[in-house]
Amino acid sequence: MATLEADEMVLKKSSLFSALSKEQFEEVRRGMRVIQLQSGENLFDMGTPADHFYILVLGQIKLFRLSSNGTEKIVEIVRPSESFATAVMFMEVKRYPLAADALKKSRVLAFDNKQLLDILRQSPETCFRMMANMSRRLRWQLTEIDKLSLQTAPGRLVAFLLDHVKPIGNASGAGQVNLDSPKRVLASRLSIQPETFSRILKKLSSKDLIQVKGQVICIPNIQALALHAEEGI
Repeated sequence: MATLEADEMVLKKSSLFSALSKEQFEEVRRGMRVIQLQSGENLFDMGTPADHFYILVLGQIKLFRLSSNGTEKIVEIVRPSESFATAVMFMEVKRYPLAADALKKSRVLAFDNKQLLDILRQSPETCFRMMANMSRRLRWQLTEIDKLSLQTAPGRLVAFLLDHVKPIGNASGAGQVNLDSPKRVLASRLSIQPETFSRILKKLSSKDLIQVKGQVICIPNIQALALHAEEGI
């Protein structure tokens, strides 16, 4: 698919822009800038002025923080069609609270915060619609926080697998998860140490609940894995 066509499809599907009228949408799009990133390339650093928000068209972006001792904590993995750094435009101090690096070769659309804020100031109705869209995303993030804080490390990993499993066949009960990010990245996202992540996979494998084949996790019986999680891992 041509890059311009991909850009257009992502913009039309964006829940962020669904709150805008056709005229407002065209105004924002005219100020759009395309950013191409190579794997490992930085988009913005934590604490730098937040002048733009973004929508990812292709690739993957990790949003992360660095602790005082240099340990990286991945807060979110952004996938195509998702927007990010949107809430910062409404903060009193407009600086990015996280850093953003490309996990893969990525195509990102950048939008000027000031331009969108001017549109919202002129239209309270549009502003309320956008706030409703953002509140839905906030509820999703709160659910994610609950998963990270209330579940054990094995529980978080199994919940991740069950959330992303795709059934295989009609009635076999089997499925598989294609890991689209390195295991160390997923471990950080789930607040699990990489070595602990590997141990949990090995333990689940020893119980024949999963089979690890590189970046593919095969689940012979999805219901058995879910029951194992309910019984406490």
